[in-house]
Amino acid sequence: MKIDLHCHTKAIKKGDGKGRNVTPELFKEKIQDADIKIVAITNHNAFDIEQYRILSETVNGICLVWPGVEIDVLEPESKRWHLIVVVNPKESDKFSDSVKKLFKNCNFEDSMHTLDEIYEAFKDHDAIYIAHFHQKNPAVPEGDGEKLDRLIGEPFRVFKETANENTMGVFANYRYNVLVGSDVKDWTKYEQCSFSELKLPVDSFEQFCLLAKRDENVVQTLLNRKDSKKLIAHPASNVSLDIQLYADMNIIFGQKGTGKTEIIKTLCESMKSCGLKCVSYIATEREDSFKTLLGLKGVAIDLEKMHADDCEEVFQTITEWVDSNPEHYGNYLKWKKTEGNNANKTRMKITHASALTREATENEDLHKEDKKSIDVIYRDFDGINLEEYLNEDDSRQLRELIGRLKTSIYDHRRNDLIDEQAVHLVNFSINKIKAIADRSTNSVSKPSSTGLTSFVESRLALLKAVKKILKNLSVDEVNETEKIGSLDEKGDILINTKYRMLCEESKTDEFKMGIRKLKEVKLKLEYIDGHAFESDLSDSMSQLNELIDELGIKDIKPFVGCSKQIVNETGDLYTPSNGEKGMLLLQRAIMEDADAYFLDEPELGMGNSYIDTSIRPMLINLSKRHKYVTVATHNANIAVRTLPYMSIYRTHCNGEYFTYTGNPFSDKLVNIDDEKDVLNWAEESLKSLEGSRDAFYERKDIYESNNT
Repeated sequence: MKIDLHCHTKAIKKGDGKGRNVTPELFKEKIQDADIKIVAITNHNAFDIEQYRILSETVNGICLVWPGVEIDVLEPESKRWHLIVVVNPKESDKFSDSVKKLFKNCNFEDSMHTLDEIYEAFKDHDAIYIAHFHQKNPAVPEGDGEKLDRLIGEPFRVFKETANENTMGVFANYRYNVLVGSDVKDWTKYEQCSFSELKLPVDSFEQFCLLAKRDENVVQTLLNRKDSKKLIAHPASNVSLDIQLYADMNIIFGQKGTGKTEIIKTLCESMKSCGLKCVSYIATEREDSFKTLLGLKGVAIDLEKMHADDCEEVFQTITEWVDSNPEHYGNYLKWKKTEGNNANKTRMKITHASALTREATENEDLHKEDKKSIDVIYRDFDGINLEEYLNEDDSRQLRELIGRLKTSIYDHRRNDLIDEQAVHLVNFSINKIKAIADRSTNSVSKPSSTGLTSFVESRLALLKAVKKILKNLSVDEVNETEKIGSLDEKGDILINTKYRMLCEESKTDEFKMGIRKLKEVKLKLEYIDGHAFESDLSDSMSQLNELIDELGIKDIKPFVGCSKQIVNETGDLYTPSNGEKGMLLLQRAIMEDADAYFLDEPELGMGNSYIDTSIRPMLINLSKRHKYVTVATHNANIAVRTLPYMSIYRTHCNGEYFTYTGNPFSDKLVNIDDEKDVLNWAEESLKSLEGSRDAFYERKDIYESNNT
């Protein structure tokens, strides 16, 4: 929920510039563009109640508008600084009178007031006070800030406004009420300004103050608006913890050796049992995870992508191939010697008949392939609801056309088979009659064929089968890339999955079976391709079929090698460091679409700058999409600046382990086994994540002495 509690709508001082003047129409447009849900009108030294009413009405139902004013403060022997006062909108009329009274007879250009005067003017109002702070000039001097705290008396009503989100992040949540406002100077660029964001959306000024006060009832009411799940965690096998996670940021922090990693893992399993898709990242397991990422388990080989045929029928042709030898010369001699043994047989001219030969039609192979294709088309076509996409006439015509195509292809293929079987039947009949005549007449009929045609046809069929396999074994390799993540100055890093047929460059680990045996098969095929009509073909075929049978080869898939490499966006091989592997795996996990994300020590091996500028924003974006994000961490930027809905604090003392749960909004951590045992969220965060409060303040001094 974006809020802007430092917003100008009028140019009051000379230095304000005309860009601060805004029309109701532009005000509404820009408030919507920036998606602001609460805005406070805080012009310099003045409050225009009529403009306030007009602008409030203009964005009614879109954004809450609160009345305010920005005042120049000057304490005796101090420096000038700015203080913003914002009050409950229910008191807008009263506030208008108070502002007029404070600035009565004053020159808006150089008017100054002390803190006592300001306090007297607004002490009876339901108000909050926002002081310029740190690099937000003119900033409150330290002594003046302390006096403001004493005068107001209620710390939750005093805020500090920093110059930007970075410094806001440094001071937020460690007993500082910090925000950033637009301080808009040009309304045409309003949406480009910096804004604060409330993690717990509020509906009113009163609710905002109670949230700032960390009122437990209000905090719990606001938390309950968010989806949550109660899960079981096991920091050790014999320990069970009831943990509530929100569809937002959930942080696990605390001492080392308290089972945070096991909590992350078991919470993930518990969430999966709820039916939600979960993604996990365990930093200490990143090396194994990266090896798994480059593993080939589950990789499917798609021959269509390689434009290759599976050659299943061709391998069947090879394994079932039997050589057809020419007719032995001695059978012709026997026919001649016994030709006149029986006069009746001599008159049977069929015993002199030659076998019919048949040449395949020009398109017979095409008909065979087309029949396979139409079977696939018809099967897939049958599962489509045509009426979803076509009108009734088009659906009917399409069905008729597909049906006619199938019938025509079947007719052509049937005619091919009839011709083939007719010749086979005639030749079978001739040979049968000759055999019967030979038995009855003690003679030998003339051989039906020299066998040369069958011999040549058989070897040509084998040669055709071998050539088809070798052709498919020579198709080009295919590369598929998938982005893992990005690295600064190195661009996108990708996984390249390479599919290639067995070749000289192939490596053993590309194949599921032994590459040496596969190479032997390929060599045999190449030998047969060049020696199909040699006398030793039968021996070569016998050796080939032994290898095929040993390897269980049914198609060409065993010859497809698969490997994975890490490449950069230009395609060059890249070897990431251990830290970079963690970055890439973490990005990959976060980018995956899931319901819940469980991350263990994502900061391990990574710089704070990368965590804060890359990882933290991604985690926050996931939480804004109502994802369950649970992180075990020792990093303050993650644990604190993500403003978790749930903080789980683990600690141990004298061998005993304790678990506390809470959040930064209530600023409490409660022992899940003893509700009376309550810790301060900020103090424990400082101690666990920053080293100590002193260590944090020492860094604070460094931040303040430099331009952050």
